Amino acid sequence: MTAFSSQLFELLKSYVLEISNLTRIQASDCKILSARISDKTSHTVSETTLKRIYGFALSKFKPSLFTIDVLSNYCGYNGWDDFCKKQDKQHTNSNHKNADWDSLSQKAAKITNFTLQALKNKSGIPFNQSIKRSFLEKHFDEFLKGDYAATVLLAPPSYGKTIALCHWVDERLALNITSGSNDIILFFSSNALMNVLISGKDFNDWLLALLGYTLEEDIISLLDDTKRKEGNFYLIIDGLDEHMFKNNWFQLLLDQLMDIFSFYQSQKWFRMVLTMRSANWINNRHVLDHDHPKWFIGTITDQQVNSNVPLFNLQEIKDLCLNINPEMHTPIPADVAASFNLPLYFQFYYKQHKDNFSLNNVDHTSIYDLISNFILNKIYMGHHATDKTLLLKGLIENMDFKKREYDIDKLKVNDLFSQYNQAYKELLSIGFLKEINTSSDAQFNTYVQFGNNNFLELAIAHKLLYDNDNIFDENLVKAINLLFLNNELKVPIIKWCIMHAMKNGQQENFSSLSKTDLNPREKSEMIVFLGDLFHKAHLGQSNTGTMANYFKQDCSDGLFYYFFGLELITPDYKRSLQSLLKFELSNYKKILTYSTLAIISVLQLDLPSLEAYLIKLSVFSHEDYQEFTISPLECLNTIYYFFKYGIIKKDFFVTITRFYFNPPKQTGNLHYSQGNDLIYLLAGFVLLICQKPRKMFRYINALKKVHFKDTTEPTGYNFFLKMLLADSHFLLGRVKELKTIHDQASELFKTKENLFTPAMKQAFYSLKIKKAVLNGEYNAIPGYYKYLNQATEKSGNKFSKVFTINFLINNPAVVSQDETFYKQLAYNNARALRECGLSPEIFSNQDFSN
Repeated sequence: MTAFSSQLFELLKSYVLEISNLTRIQASDCKILSARISDKTSHTVSETTLKRIYGFALSKFKPSLFTIDVLSNYCGYNGWDDFCKKQDKQHTNSNHKNADWDSLSQKAAKITNFTLQALKNKSGIPFNQSIKRSFLEKHFDEFLKGDYAATVLLAPPSYGKTIALCHWVDERLALNITSGSNDIILFFSSNALMNVLISGKDFNDWLLALLGYTLEEDIISLLDDTKRKEGNFYLIIDGLDEHMFKNNWFQLLLDQLMDIFSFYQSQKWFRMVLTMRSANWINNRHVLDHDHPKWFIGTITDQQVNSNVPLFNLQEIKDLCLNINPEMHTPIPADVAASFNLPLYFQFYYKQHKDNFSLNNVDHTSIYDLISNFILNKIYMGHHATDKTLLLKGLIENMDFKKREYDIDKLKVNDLFSQYNQAYKELLSIGFLKEINTSSDAQFNTYVQFGNNNFLELAIAHKLLYDNDNIFDENLVKAINLLFLNNELKVPIIKWCIMHAMKNGQQENFSSLSKTDLNPREKSEMIVFLGDLFHKAHLGQSNTGTMANYFKQDCSDGLFYYFFGLELITPDYKRSLQSLLKFELSNYKKILTYSTLAIISVLQLDLPSLEAYLIKLSVFSHEDYQEFTISPLECLNTIYYFFKYGIIKKDFFVTITRFYFNPPKQTGNLHYSQGNDLIYLLAGFVLLICQKPRKMFRYINALKKVHFKDTTEPTGYNFFLKMLLADSHFLLGRVKELKTIHDQASELFKTKENLFTPAMKQAFYSLKIKKAVLNGEYNAIPGYYKYLNQATEKSGNKFSKVFTINFLINNPAVVSQDETFYKQLAYNNARALRECGLSPEIFSNQDFSN
């Protein structure tokens, strides 16, 4: 029998397609092809076998003698031996004149078309619905304009390198037809290159034989300018990654590939294009001679992962969504898009929702669901699941959380990799782990990292849960507080723990969240996440079971009061509060929830929504409001009448006067204290809206006696109380007092800006504008206004912005400094007030009497 030849087998495969009139084969064609072979030869080659042969299913072995004999019979030969002998004879009889640019182009096109079709069929999203990537056009434009012979697309797994490259190759092939260009594109995936190593041949010899040439013929054909037509020869290899190959095969292939690069690099027509994982590039760039002037790397868009392939931008996500579902015209929020900028996550979501695709129902928990599903299928349900779990647990144990050291020295854990070798290889293969070699001549340094932060955070959360008997409770929260003090991983780790608790019926333990040490920004993020989690759980509940029973009771105090704070207000905060109303709340809690929703309506200048909540609040009895020191309904009614009719209700001022002359006793109930934070601040804002600064001073002094919070941290309550005090000083023109508060806030912002929520940033920049007005620093105001505008977009608090602007445009000294700027400001302000149904006159009352 003639020995198996990878080159001849590839040729036989192309003959099979040619006889079957298939220019490009798809997975679905394998069933039809199997039937045709059976009809013609009376022998059966199964659909599964054909899928392995044509790259639609994994194949670890060479095809059997029976299979290649049947395929040879199908192509008109007596068998494999007959096919091989006749091909050798045909090659021997071929003369040199046939080895030209055109014949090379035709043979390369067959291979390229096959590769393209195989890769397209493996696309996570149907290829015809995928999008071209604009970055790739720019990358290749620079590559082809320069004096380069090779380029590489670098990115972690699932960044979309392959699909982006397929689009580019498709366009180049189309350009050959439409413009008459003579480029030759020879496109391989790394799967095909394993045939080189199996056959034991040199890569260059194998490549030439596959194209039907001897080494001498190819050199003569390609280097002879009289035979070579104008055009480039592109050798493109996709997925050149170490995990695909056994033992030292990858290094052998790289060495041979570099021999080709070295031989052809001086030829202007030669271009080599590779795609590989960033980690493989880092580990092997010394072999690839990456500093060579003929290499083009392009722009590294992400230094942390060493990638020149950017994530999806907002426009690309919109285009991709419209390709999948042209009927989807709803705008995609930027924060939602940010969750799907990694093509891998977009593919996960598509697979779960391809029958009714839309991002309209995506929330802040969706990405966690997608990753959980990936982990379930790839780790917990796959081969070596136990070994993978134990390996990950061992890696986490070798991290130092307090020092933020998450890279694991391979030498220190080599025993783990020896024990769980196959599990380690599979985790590398799916991109859950990556191995980085940064050794120098002075030291060996190889370390293991998680594929991305999501995988790292999930693995840490699972390890902490395992150590706590898989229970989410105060003990786990205390451990997280201790291990991740001021650490950016704390919030996502807690989120993973919450997801675990929800899926395992531990909802009753959510009160433990009140023990988490989170700054205002982190807490705001957590509240939005919880709101979406409750909303989704309530929608998906059945009439029976733990979730149904969970919402049929009052929300626990520890969890309920955790949701409240003026600093938490963002466009998503409203949805979070509404999720609390799915519980069977007490009347006190319902009033507090509706009052907070009404406050959001006030800050958004949404009078219809405010009216709706006032109607809901008016249903409760007088006795229900006795639990509140100051009635939130009275405060909100005062604001409503002021906005709607320009009328100040005197009853409210009677209540405030009574409060500061006869303050209530301090309460020791922590939860009531948390609930009152918002109501006390609400009363202060009523005084501000009605422009009663002197009453504000007396009110705040009384408030400090009954509701004092001694903390140096920027808590929402203390922060906004100071802002109210600053606003009172501003209304009365007290420069020194305002500057004192401004300087304190500036120092806090300087050292702890990352703790500030959008609502806090908005108040801060509003304060800076007011301080600039009192100090005559008019040139600084446009800059502060820019930051105020940015914070307003994130917080959704239109009132604070409008309130500040109206003082600017009603101040002649300010307006005269930059008339054009302030005219534009006045125009935008008038339009905003008109859209909200408010009269500009309500902000121009300058009576600051008692």
